[in-house]
Amino acid sequence: MSVTIEDVEKVSHLAKISISKEKAEEMRNDLNKVLHFVEQLSSVDCSGVDNSVEYDAKLHERADVAVKTDPEVMNNSPEKECNMFVVPRVLG
Repeated sequence: MSVTIEDVEKVSHLAKISISKEKAEEMRNDLNKVLHFVEQLSSVDCSGVDNSVEYDAKLHERADVAVKTDPEVMNNSPEKECNMFVVPRVLG
């Protein structure tokens, strides 16, 4: 399977992203490289590999502990209020 310019243009249209013909060609080449790599992965012999993996979700848990902010970090902030960073609103 390979990606065509038409595929890239269709996806850019669906994503409402405007791209030039040169950028579309570059993206087509990059996507084809990714697909080629995935095809190579599917040809790897994994017959001796156990496909069951144990995952401990607690491994990545950490306590949510407040710490004092370094004053130098706050001095570099473009906007701050009450010793907190002011960030743009994300949700309506």
